[in-house]
Amino acid sequence: MKPLLLKTLAITTVTLLSLSSWAQSSMIWSINSNGAKEVTAGGVPNQGDPDGTATGTLELNNGTGGNTGSAIINLTLSNVGSVGVAPNYVLGGWHIHQAAATTTGPIVLDFGQINTYLSGNTVTATINNLSSATINSVFANSAGFYLNIHGSGGTYNGGAIRDQLTVLVPEPGTGALLAFGLASGFFFLKRKE
Repeated sequence: MKPLLLKTLAITTVTLLSLSSWAQSSMIWSINSNGAKEVTAGGVPNQGDPDGTATGTLELNNGTGGNTGSAIINLTLSNVGSVGVAPNYVLGGWHIHQAAATTTGPIVLDFGQINTYLSGNTVTATINNLSSATINSVFANSAGFYLNIHGSGGTYNGGAIRDQLTVLVPEPGTGALLAFGLASGFFFLKRKE
């Protein structure tokens, strides 16, 4: 066999073996939640906390299948729940729902109680054992999902603040970087011959 053919076969084999790493990837969204984005099932806005906000990032990683997905969430809360001076209600659950911006939808990724991760006005959380299939659905149509933070005890139980997952910062996957490196190596080797 010619050396170029052997090199091509070697590169192809390594690339195919690395395809499993392509299955695992992550995406990051910029979060800018507020009460005005809370809507009724009929699309009436301004249903949440009128001065409550949360800004920061949400990163989802789809893992390797089953319930190996994860979320890394970093938020700064202002005037929502027991944070800040205006409200005096306690925060409840937080999760991702599936629905467009003009309606409400079911919870698809539950993060538990937000107070578990709250320190002052900052939320820092790493949540594991999430559904990889659901995270892949979010990756495929992020605008069809939203992050929601709920109140509890009768105040904003339906949602205090929310934000659609529309501003997306893609994270380069290991497989894509490997493929780029292999392709670059192939062209370098071909050029030397």
